[in-house]
Amino acid sequence: MEARKVQRVGYSTLTVSLPSVWVGDVKLKAGDIVSIKREDDGSLKLIPGTERKREEVKNVVVNADMCNSPNLLTRIITGNYILGHDTIQVLAKDELRKVHLEEIRATTKRLTGFSIVEQTLKQITLQSFIDATRFPIYGLMRRLHVIISSMLDASIRALVERRAEPAAEVPHMEEESDRIYWLIVRQLLLALRDRSTASKMGIESSLHIVGNRVVAKTLEEMGDSAENIANEVLALKDREVASETMLNDIAKFSTQVGKISEQSFKAFLTGHIKLANEAVEMVETAENDEQRLTQKVLTHVKDTTVAASLRIIIRNLSQIAKYCRTIGEVTINRIMENPSEICEYILA
Repeated sequence: MEARKVQRVGYSTLTVSLPSVWVGDVKLKAGDIVSIKREDDGSLKLIPGTERKREEVKNVVVNADMCNSPNLLTRIITGNYILGHDTIQVLAKDELRKVHLEEIRATTKRLTGFSIVEQTLKQITLQSFIDATRFPIYGLMRRLHVIISSMLDASIRALVERRAEPAAEVPHMEEESDRIYWLIVRQLLLALRDRSTASKMGIESSLHIVGNRVVAKTLEEMGDSAENIANEVLALKDREVASETMLNDIAKFSTQVGKISEQSFKAFLTGHIKLANEAVEMVETAENDEQRLTQKVLTHVKDTTVAASLRIIIRNLSQIAKYCRTIGEVTINRIMENPSEICEYILA
């Protein structure tokens, strides 16, 4: 941080001299244009020229021979995708191994807009064809929430109706939710680096990027819980399950959790503080209902295997409700960023 004194030039103009080292680094000279941009925190950003694009990494080269741990190549490709790199080359000294080829193909299927564009025995080139401005961040998050709600509905329907088909669809839905989740993370990191891109995505403040990342991860965890429920339902398909009353009680608990999810996410999208607070309060009720329902299972279900699966299902439903508490808290904290009728700011 370097302090410089403001000086008056003429009748009303105030000036500050530019640091000579910076001027040399960006190759400015007398008569050149410097753009001034005001940031969210009130500071000013100096940009040489009228428009200057940030330097981007155009090509990433991954040494496949060094990726000899399980799924390491998968995570490296995914990480580079999230960072916004458009072209990734995977190279081997002699020949790409079968396990590497399998990881590359599986990874490209999990990532939106990512494809293999060139392949030889020693090299595979992956290319992203995503236009970041075409994917508004809150539209993506809404899609993610809808898929997760559908996963939960399908899992519980399969349990109550004793049909495996709805639960069997959940893993496919989870794959789609993962694709959207990784795209959201990629979008958020791009928004962090480029405020103009962030604005086109619908992000009004850089402060929201962190909160959006927390909510996106929370939604992804909710999807994992919904998939856990589906797996337990499938494991029970050949067993004599509890009474119809017990299954209906679990279905009612799922409906209760679904309402909490809908309310917390609606509050997040609309910025409704009372709605968010009500959702957070509803989570405590759900936690108490989980305990009562679990005790009922332990008391009335004699088959220990069935009881264990039902307990896991109930626990995952409760966990989804707890994730909704996080969404509600992020929403309330975001609303507090600006003065409002419910919370005024008194300046010193």
